[in-house]
Amino acid sequence: MKIPRKADLISLQIRYKSDAKIAEAMGGIPEYLVAYWRRKKGVEPYSAPKFSREQILELWERYGDDFRCGRELNISKAAFYSWRRKYGILEKPVSLRLEQLELRLAKANESTDASAEPPEDTGAKTSTEKIRIHCRDRWPHASEPVDWHIAPRGAETNAPLVISPGPVLRWPRADPDRVGGELGSGGVRDPLWCLPDRGSILWQLIEVGTIPPGHLLSGPRMTVGGLGGVGSLVLDETAGATDLHTIKVEVTRRLPIHVDVEDILLAMVSHGWCGEWGHAVVEFSGVPIERLSVDRKAKLCAITVQAGALAAICPFDESIRRHYGRILQGHFPQTHADRTARYDAEHFLEGHGITPGVGGMGVQGRLSVLLKGEIGPGGVIVGPEALPYEIETTAALVQGRALDPQGPGALLVCPATQSVYRLAQRRGWTQTILDAGGSVLDIGLTRRLGLSGLIRVARGRATSEAATVYFTQPVEFDTQDPTVRTLFAGGKTALARSGLLS
Repeated sequence: MKIPRKADLISLQIRYKSDAKIAEAMGGIPEYLVAYWRRKKGVEPYSAPKFSREQILELWERYGDDFRCGRELNISKAAFYSWRRKYGILEKPVSLRLEQLELRLAKANESTDASAEPPEDTGAKTSTEKIRIHCRDRWPHASEPVDWHIAPRGAETNAPLVISPGPVLRWPRADPDRVGGELGSGGVRDPLWCLPDRGSILWQLIEVGTIPPGHLLSGPRMTVGGLGGVGSLVLDETAGATDLHTIKVEVTRRLPIHVDVEDILLAMVSHGWCGEWGHAVVEFSGVPIERLSVDRKAKLCAITVQAGALAAICPFDESIRRHYGRILQGHFPQTHADRTARYDAEHFLEGHGITPGVGGMGVQGRLSVLLKGEIGPGGVIVGPEALPYEIETTAALVQGRALDPQGPGALLVCPATQSVYRLAQRRGWTQTILDAGGSVLDIGLTRRLGLSGLIRVARGRATSEAATVYFTQPVEFDTQDPTVRTLFAGGKTALARSGLLS
């Protein structure tokens, strides 16, 4: 066969791209022969950028945010920025800035006229709707599709929970009393046991990545509702088949350094939004939410559910992606809400306007924000299922300081799981807290003491009926010591108000 001219090879390469397709077009000759001709004629292998300038520009004009654009292409925020820089797309889209301004002005001046016609349905979806749609696509033949079932064995408080993948609840073959291994990470296909004796069920599932983001779960929301912090939706059996109300809570601007996720919840309580949560999914959004670590997101969703929401969810973002790492194997759930999605209610929290607060826990765990005059000194329990960020924050606050031995109570830190306990030891947080005069309890001791035992230790020498104990998580009213007033606050606020630091 006659060797093609260089111009002919270049023409064929532009049309067919690869050597294999060029060989096929030339009558099925061997691919290596085309490669030999290219080298002989000095024609480089065909190469084209993975993403065109038009693709990058179109996404940038639509979103104006590297992270959101990267999500559309299944690449990281930094990778999308590199593509923008390569093509010289560096200016913020003017149209997007004007649109955001118009939306804010429209919301500020929105009429409350009930007779006004509702806006047209644009087809945009909320995160809740997308998760349910993707679940139906994964299990098209299931009557009530869910990706995971989480169910306790029996009605006991510390009963083992089965973690069953798929739309049908299956029980493990092994007895939970004989289970000695740890939970498996992403890709679990067989049902397995999760044991409360090892600590928080929620954090056991998150820390090893057993359940991937973007999935729909059926289970006890009070126990695992915090999985919304990694972008999954947890519904109990009664809510699975119903039309869900969705409420958007957008936090804007940067949070003050002395404010944490507990203060976000108390700010929502002070605005009276909790009254709408009875049958609704709360979807959090905003740059401050995206900047939260995974444990903070899980805590925010967990305490929102405890405060009365049916479910709570944070969008899948870079911090969740980093936490799961290779478990996701390049799959990034496209479950973030569309910019024009319609909600049953929308609320906005100005980050700079959120202040540290303290909540009083009443009947059935209902929270109310207390005034400064209603807050007194007392003991502090960081927990009873403290996540890594809570222990780290506590250690930073007491470092180089000493707790007052004659103070109104004691400082107890109760890690959520044994692995969190070991992490605190490795990072030096445990030693810092012990040096200051606090106590760090392992899972076994925390379980043996129970809530009432923890309160008795935290109240210290206080014998009056007005003794106060601060928790960093809401606790049920009927398990409290009736002689002690229990309050809810973030770790920073609790230590500042407790009077323990000398």
